Amino acid sequence: MKHRLTVLSIFLVVAVLIMSSFVSRSALGLVVRACEINSTLTGSPYPCLKIVQSQDSLSSYVVLREPADKERTILAPLADVPGIEDPRLLATGAPNYFEEAWKELSAIDPRTTKVSRQNFALAINAASWRTQDRLHIHMGCETPRFRALLKSHATEIESGRFTDLKTRAGWWATFHTADDLSNLNPLQLVADGVDGARSNMENVVVGVFGAALPDGQHGFYILARINEAHKSRGSAEDMIDPKCRL
Repeated sequence: MKHRLTVLSIFLVVAVLIMSSFVSRSALGLVVRACEINSTLTGSPYPCLKIVQSQDSLSSYVVLREPADKERTILAPLADVPGIEDPRLLATGAPNYFEEAWKELSAIDPRTTKVSRQNFALAINAASWRTQDRLHIHMGCETPRFRALLKSHATEIESGRFTDLKTRAGWWATFHTADDLSNLNPLQLVADGVDGARSNMENVVVGVFGAALPDGQHGFYILARINEAHKSRGSAEDMIDPKCRL
């Protein structure tokens, strides 16, 4: 019986992977479902790297390589959450997927264990930028472009409140002193701190960057913009180097 379940699971995973290559915006959801079924049948998260089950289904998630780009590592919920605009993400007690993604950074590449935590970054796209209708957080390191952006505006960025950086792309930024994201939910901070964000979350892009300030403080820069108002480049993929080629 166990052998039969294993064979069934292999066929299912292969079928889903083949289907996902033809169904663009639902590909990630199909792969996530395959990981969940395979984990139930065999105990293996394949084709995902890891699956974490919680009593609260909304808090369960997988870590995997992006179906359309195997260099990219992402975290996605097991629950059917379409994206950043889902109102459940701003509810009291909502799961903090950024916190979970920060804990899973070792999944990017074994060599990233040598990378300083201040170089790591996470990002999520607006609905208008994403290619998949399943929420996912991009995991990696900050790109030189965004490292330079934060450095050039470092004296303007305030701790605990968002500042409009007055850039052409419309970026807002804040800094929070913290060792991890357990007490920082970037989506809720952006919704509460960036003008017009809460009522327009489907157009919001968010990036989280590990940082060490010159005075020795360690924490996170949170960067956000509303795409509707600014059409220039600034997707999650622009922020993240998926292989941490520093």
